[in-house]
Order: sequence, then C-alpha cells, then structure tokens
Amino acid sequence: MKLGLIGYGKMGSEIFSLFFDSLKDTQFTIVSLYDIEKSREAVEKLLAKQLKRKRLTQEEYEAKCSSFIFTDDYNELSGCDAVIECVFEDMTVKKEIFTKIAGIVSKDTLLLTNTSSLDIAEIFRGIPSPERCLGMHFFYPVKLSGFVELNYLPQNSAEVLDRAEALITTAGKRALRFSGDYHIYLNQILAQCISHSICVSEKTGVSAMKFDNAVKDVFPFAGPFAVLDTVGLGLMAKNPDGFRIPRNKSLLEYGYRIMKSWLDDGCSAASGCFLDYIRDKQTDSDCDTSRFGNGILAMVLNAAVFAAKESGCDKDALLDAVGDVLGLSDKLSAYYHALGYENIITELEKFKSDTGFEIYDAATKADFEEIYV
Repeated sequence: MKLGLIGYGKMGSEIFSLFFDSLKDTQFTIVSLYDIEKSREAVEKLLAKQLKRKRLTQEEYEAKCSSFIFTDDYNELSGCDAVIECVFEDMTVKKEIFTKIAGIVSKDTLLLTNTSSLDIAEIFRGIPSPERCLGMHFFYPVKLSGFVELNYLPQNSAEVLDRAEALITTAGKRALRFSGDYHIYLNQILAQCISHSICVSEKTGVSAMKFDNAVKDVFPFAGPFAVLDTVGLGLMAKNPDGFRIPRNKSLLEYGYRIMKSWLDDGCSAASGCFLDYIRDKQTDSDCDTSRFGNGILAMVLNAAVFAAKESGCDKDALLDAVGDVLGLSDKLSAYYHALGYENIITELEKFKSDTGFEIYDAATKADFEEIYV
C-alpha cells in the first residue's frame, strides 16, 4: 500500500505518526512545503532511539527508514492508494490541492480531506471521479482519540466507504459515518457545549473559571472554557455557517458573536491565551451554580438523541464518541438514568424560555428511552 499525506503541521504530523506506527508494508509520501529535511531527520532520529532501546530489530529499523519520503513535489503522490490532505482551514488552498493532485493520482485513489469546518462538497467540486472523494476527520490529539469521522457525500460508492473505513480500523480507530448536515458532527457538539457555557456565563455573570469549576464532575479533564483555551479563539470563533443542523444555528451564532467580540477586544487567536485574557475581564456574581452541570448535560443528551435518530451513524458508536470528544466522566446512558427525563425537560424548558434557542426544544420521552434505555 502507498499512502500520501499533504501537510505536516500539528495535525499532519500526528496523522502520519498514527499510520506509520500501525500500518505494515506501507510506503508513505508526505508532501510539505516547509522543513522537509528537518522533518525527515526527526523521524529517523525517533527510529534510531527505538532501535537503541530494542523496540525495533535492525531489519525493522531499516525497513521503516526506507518506507517514507518527505517532498515538496506533488508528482511523488503518483501510485498512492489514498491521499489525506491536512493543511490549514482555507477553502481556496484545499480546492487547489485536490485539483492539482487529481491529475497525478489514479481515478481509483481515495482523496480525503481532514477539514474540521469547511463544506466538504465544495472542497471537491469539479474533481474528476467524485465517487472517491470524502472527508476523513481526525481529532487532536490523534492517538488519544478513539474515533475518526468519515464525512461522506451522496456520490460515494459503498466500496469507497468500506476502503476508507478499513484504513481507519487498521489504524486501531472506530469509524463514524456522517452525511449532509451532520458532517463534522463531533466538532459541532463540542461547539454547542462551548456556546452553551458562554451563554450561561454571560447571562448569570459567572466567570469562565467559576463555570468550569461548577461542572468539573461532568468534565473531569477540562471544562468547556479550558477546552476553548486549548483550541484557541482563532479556530473556535470561525463563522458557524459550516455547521448546518438548523436547530443548532441560533446557539452557535450566539457563541460566535461573543467569541468574535473577545477577538475584537484584543484576545489573541492563538491557543493557550483565552483564560489569561478573560481572567482580567470578568468578575463573579453570587449566582447558584449547583445546576450548571445538569444544564449542560441536558443539552448534550438532547442533542445526541436527535443525532442518533437523524444522522444515520451507528447509535452506540455515536454515543461513545460524543462522550469521548467532550471528555465526559461517564456514559451518556448513565447520565440519562441519573437525571431522568423530567429533570432534563425542566432544564431545557428553562433555557428555551431564557434564550428562545431551538436547540433547547426537547425530544420526546419515547425517543430518549429508545436511545438510552
């Protein structure tokens, strides 16, 4: 097998590492416009350490060293069975890349974009043999996340989807198949959690740090504002038009407006800057925060019901993936049984009354029971 990667930044290097460690008898071609020699030397240095520590035999070391190339020449992608694009989020750049490589690789080569926010159909518009073009969205950090999204298009054949899923499962990950408005769904529900948290913080006068502390039993690793800090406003404050599920738009647009105002006020777009910025801007009210955890759980549980009913994704995989990407401390079904439908409805009705946002319209009890019981 020959696998091509385009882009070797934070995501590209992690995606390469995942497949390089897990795929046997595979040749890798990594196209990058920057630091080609430095990137090659770093991989060879890592392999040398593994050899020294006897994690690789001499034969395995030599095979690994000869199994990859770094290049700035797109023509080296000729002969690839699949090419994964993982450059920065720019529609024009991504379209130009796929237009360029479509004339180099065969018509059977899988063309995969790792976009986390852009319209996948538009990325591939006009590309020959469109049945082999789809999204393959990884989550950061790649090796710790258990899931990869396959964001497929109407023209994708069953054989193409099976080939793409086999690539994911061979790397030890579970594939989630999403189509249409549910493309990049796990990013959408992460954005919903952050936007909900912003809404509650703004309306109650509770600081980001106090909010995260109030929901730490639900998010033991990192609360929504800590996640926002890690990702950075530059990525999270993108226009939410790429997230197209109608009921979610009003909340996401609210969150976008507030995040955009923070950027306009001088907060850095880079990761690791938001909490330092907001700490000097907010003061705390004496609002009761004891129900904050139940409120955000009610929103997540309700959203996941609609996703499980509408997305076409395997239900159990979807529920596991939502809990995984949000870093929840327990399974969604356990939260449903702990809260109960009536408490969930009470929380949702309160938020709907306060905001008017459609995302807080509740699914029926029968739907909740079908998904969680």
